[in-house]
Amino acid sequence: MRANREMQMRGKTDILSIIIYYYRDEERMKNLWSNKKEFSKILSLVMEVEHDTSPTTMLQSCAEYFINFTSVFLIKQSSDFLHLFSEINDSNKRVSFMKKFFINDLVSDKIIFNVLNDIEVIKIVGSYKEWIELPIVIRARKLITTSNDSEISVDKIIPLDLDLDNSFQEYLLSWAFEEKKLNKDGNEYFRKNFEKKYKHICSVMEQG
Repeated sequence: MRANREMQMRGKTDILSIIIYYYRDEERMKNLWSNKKEFSKILSLVMEVEHDTSPTTMLQSCAEYFINFTSVFLIKQSSDFLHLFSEINDSNKRVSFMKKFFINDLVSDKIIFNVLNDIEVIKIVGSYKEWIELPIVIRARKLITTSNDSEISVDKIIPLDLDLDNSFQEYLLSWAFEEKKLNKDGNEYFRKNFEKKYKHICSVMEQG
């Protein structure tokens, strides 16, 4: 047990000695980004850090900085994820990064929409059921909030080429329907595929 713990500590020290070089250094981060293969290798090390443990350590601070800087300042389009993960085959690391990317409030709607419109990249990144719901909700919220009545089509709310949980699809369509934002075809799609929920909402709306 003690030997394993010592090996673990040495491993963390080795990671820190590499990633601290980029901590709070914009120029070094951008230079590294120009070498996508090397960047991917270092990101793989970063994703080994236990980000959710407490108290915060220098290692965790360096790892979080690396992830946040990458998410906000380096990733500009969906295809960047292919370079980002070129040396990362571990699906858990990929999923963890995607979750952290989309939960970052400084990531723009533009890049989120760009990713959701690139089904090929989504499937290549892999394990999308574990990370795709948050960006879909972010997009749905923006569309429902800013669109005119009867303007939104189903495919703008739900990526129909992806295998998504039925309850999640029902939630999104219910939301748009209640706000009267689905177009005519969208209302009909909701009625046909989620008839029970559709009738329930109609009943509530009639009573109101």
